[in-house]
Amino acid sequence: MTVRVEAGPEDLEDIIARTYKDLAHQVKVPGFRKGKVPRNVIDTHLGADYVRAEAIRGGIGDLYAEGIKDVGIVPVSEPEINLISPDEEGKVIFEVKVDVKPEVHVRDYKGIEIERPDATVTDEELQSAIDHLMDGFSTLEVVEGRPVAEGDFVVFDYKVFSEGVPLEGKSGTDKMLEIGSKTFFEEFDEQLRGTRKGDIVDVVINFPPDYGEPTLAGKPATFRTMVKEIKRKVLPELDEAMVREISPFEDVGEFKEDMRKRLGEMKESSAQREVRDKLIHKLIDDTYIDVPESMIEHQVGHEMEELEAEYAQRGASLEQYLDAVKGSRYQLEKAIRERVLDSIRVELVMDAVAEAEGIEVSDDEAENYLCEIAVAGGDDPDRVVKEFRKAGRIHGVKANMRLDRAVEVLVDGAVYTGGPAPDEAAGDREEEAGVELVGGVELEGSGEPGPGEAPPEEVAGEEPAGTPDEEGK
Repeated sequence: MTVRVEAGPEDLEDIIARTYKDLAHQVKVPGFRKGKVPRNVIDTHLGADYVRAEAIRGGIGDLYAEGIKDVGIVPVSEPEINLISPDEEGKVIFEVKVDVKPEVHVRDYKGIEIERPDATVTDEELQSAIDHLMDGFSTLEVVEGRPVAEGDFVVFDYKVFSEGVPLEGKSGTDKMLEIGSKTFFEEFDEQLRGTRKGDIVDVVINFPPDYGEPTLAGKPATFRTMVKEIKRKVLPELDEAMVREISPFEDVGEFKEDMRKRLGEMKESSAQREVRDKLIHKLIDDTYIDVPESMIEHQVGHEMEELEAEYAQRGASLEQYLDAVKGSRYQLEKAIRERVLDSIRVELVMDAVAEAEGIEVSDDEAENYLCEIAVAGGDDPDRVVKEFRKAGRIHGVKANMRLDRAVEVLVDGAVYTGGPAPDEAAGDREEEAGVELVGGVELEGSGEPGPGEAPPEEVAGEEPAGTPDEEGK
């Protein structure tokens, strides 16, 4: 969109005054202290035309901001400014070419038909949860006479070699690894299966691309490993004695009933999030949204910069990581672009619903919300509100609350099949102070960005939770 902006003499008064003040600190005039040089003296030394030109050059951004405010558009790209006339009867006239936030018109956003996810807790799910709980009270017993199998715990010593040369400081004794957990290196899980107590094996692995030591990142290594012991996990029996130890209940049946209820609440909350996400994306599929390319490129560029900064802090580079995982910058940018595009569409379509419904959020409502979040987290609500005000983030909180209320309009107006409509009281929203997830997507402008997000699955694999230098030497 191209916008013509005309600024009259009255619009330039403050800008010219500010320019004179700035120049008074820059010019050196005998007999005058810095910052105290009068206007007429500055005009004598520099010329009134020069001052006016400097004022227009430095203040055109302010004039542009006022111009688009008067027109009522929301720019989403950097402006291209073309100065037409800097001095036509005291006016400043220029044209601005800029991409603007697209107009999105939603229809039939109430009455969307959607299948309600089943939140029933099955006996298998209940037993799995109980087993997971009992796992915390499990014991390990030594296994004799058989090889290592899935789920076993293997105690071993190791020494690391690279290209046949032992690596100093890269060794460990009595390390214990659960086979199948992938908490050390995935190759260990695979190559220790079938070994027996006393075996010495060479486990070949590749250090992860973002390994803490750049000289080893992405490179192969051999772990000379001695299997010292094999153990298996034994879960305790869930009886009345155990129930009394781990819960306020006396009876196993009461304990299971309570656990089933809590699991049901968790599944209900998950079902709500699934419903919200599906409703939003059904509406997106039925809505024409022309997202400006500049809007996408700006966000993609921002996320790429964050990733590069994150890897630089680790002493590596994004290119090194991509080389190690056999990925390309194009693949990474493509994956980020798809996620960014979905995020922008979510924000635009829900903003259109909020606009259609006349939804607004006041500063008081946003601050009350922040207070509730702070109290729930054991923080000082006054301090939290003060910090958000100082950082100028109240607007972001208001925007997120507005969009979240728009999502509730979809939820309340949907037609559900296969089960009852979501119980609003049961749903826990995925919220943080100033950051909310709508449909599983973080909205634009939702507060301060977090640290660089992990590269998408297209080019990033899971990295092991433990590495040799984190274990005993």
